[in-house]
Amino acid sequence: MTGVASADITRLTEALNRASKESGVTTQQVLIQSANQILAEMEAKVPVKTGNLRTSLGVKVESSRVIIGPDERQAPYGGYVEFGTGPHVIRPKSKKVLSFVVNGKRVFATKVNHPGTKAQPYVRPAFDAWVDSLGTMAAEANVKVITDNA
Repeated sequence: MTGVASADITRLTEALNRASKESGVTTQQVLIQSANQILAEMEAKVPVKTGNLRTSLGVKVESSRVIIGPDERQAPYGGYVEFGTGPHVIRPKSKKVLSFVVNGKRVFATKVNHPGTKAQPYVRPAFDAWVDSLGTMAAEANVKVITDNA
């Protein structure tokens, strides 16, 4: 694959599995600990208007994976906050007109041309911060191992 960055993490996975057997810590426990670190960073980075998106953030543990992010039932707009939106038309779903307040006055419209919203990433930056911390954690672990063996 020319021009595309890719990585095979099979050897890393095998190494983590070996290390977990030796340490008594399961890979899932490591994933849960990592997910909680990422979640804390997401909570610190998520923009807050009502607090609903922040309170929807959580960790879901399934048998073979751990999912981190907003509860889509509670905050279905979480992806729009992360990635932003392009310009789009808003039309009423169940009524004949839209109704909203502008400068204290009630306005009615059959459609609104929304200009879009700017992305306010909170998931990717939290994940990237965690990835960046891996280097520090690995370096500290190696220093500890060297110190313990000295």
